Amino acid sequence: MSQEERDARLGLTGLTGAEREARIRQLREEIDRRKAAAKAALRARRAAGGNTSPQPEE
Repeated sequence: MSQEERDARLGLTGLTGAEREARIRQLREEIDRRKAAAKAALRARRAAGGNTSPQPEE
């Protein structure tokens, strides 16, 4: 995938430098929120007696 294709996919095309940085920050924050929610769901499932095999949490 080319840089142009990645930028288009992430909604970065046609943005100024500041707008681009803000969009990247927004994308990272969304990823962090999803990651935290997934970790919380996994912990809850394990606490409820679900999959108890050890899994690394990053």
